[in-house]
Amino acid sequence: MRANEGITLRRFIVLYLRRCRVYNATKTYDGKRTYVQRFINYFRKKNVCDISRADVESYIQARRGKGAGIPTINRELATLKNLFAYAVDLGYVERNPVKGVKLLPEVRKPLRPLPTEDVAAWLDWCAAHDPLLYDLSVIAVNTGLRRGDVLKIRGEDIDLERRVLAVAISKTRGVQYIPLNDMVFTVLERRWREGFIFVNGDTHLKSFRRRFRRGKAGTGLSFGFHDFRHWFALAVLVAGADIRTTQTLLGHARLATTERYLAVIDGRRRQAVDALIPANFSQLFPAVCLPNMTLPLWAMGDLNLRPPACKAGVRGDGEDGGTVEEARP
Repeated sequence: MRANEGITLRRFIVLYLRRCRVYNATKTYDGKRTYVQRFINYFRKKNVCDISRADVESYIQARRGKGAGIPTINRELATLKNLFAYAVDLGYVERNPVKGVKLLPEVRKPLRPLPTEDVAAWLDWCAAHDPLLYDLSVIAVNTGLRRGDVLKIRGEDIDLERRVLAVAISKTRGVQYIPLNDMVFTVLERRWREGFIFVNGDTHLKSFRRRFRRGKAGTGLSFGFHDFRHWFALAVLVAGADIRTTQTLLGHARLATTERYLAVIDGRRRQAVDALIPANFSQLFPAVCLPNMTLPLWAMGDLNLRPPACKAGVRGDGEDGGTVEEARP
């Protein structure tokens, strides 16, 4: 018999949120508050110890039926699993009913880079119509900071002498040191003040959604503020920064997160591969040049190459007497 088996889910969630407030970042805590309210709405007055794996599976089906997105459901499951792990630690349940429940398969949407022309057009419009939105955008474009982290910049975070911005990242709960180029330095120097640099009157500015919607209507562009972060990451990589440097600038805890951007800059990767082929390859080795085709250097070692004197268009023989097409790996 468990001493605490009679506690309801609603009552236990109160204990769980107290713990989350201490150990989780503000954004994570706010997300969990939203998720646990959905648990309460579904499981009603059930005791914690009465919720089974079948109940969890039913919850997933109910959320799918209401049109909830797969990423959202997976985050809810992760929160529910964490909640019951805490219940196991405190002795309210013997076994975590979410353990063994598989997350739904997610298909990550490919990154769609924001064209540089659109970024320039946006900044031009903001400079002419909304100076505050211009400053917010310049910081995002030149630092890659998330919207919430831009709004939380304080005067004491800005080292004007060393031209460095020290930002407490809400998502990772770490401190990120960002070098400032001339464009963003000018904005931060002009906006410097004690406390939060972005204010609405005397209070901290916490949102600018209306301004952003008005800007999109004025420019005719369709994108999200977070796309500036993606643009910054791609611009840094295209400029020649290595992946580790880019990871540091973005404040990613895992390198795999930064590596997503490598697939987007396919043009640079294609140029690197094409650079392996000499520009005069067809003149040096006409015997192996098929119509409209060049071969990379790794394929040359497996071919019985004829000297340059061979007539153009002659395919030549393979090592076993066959054609080149048969000899190629």
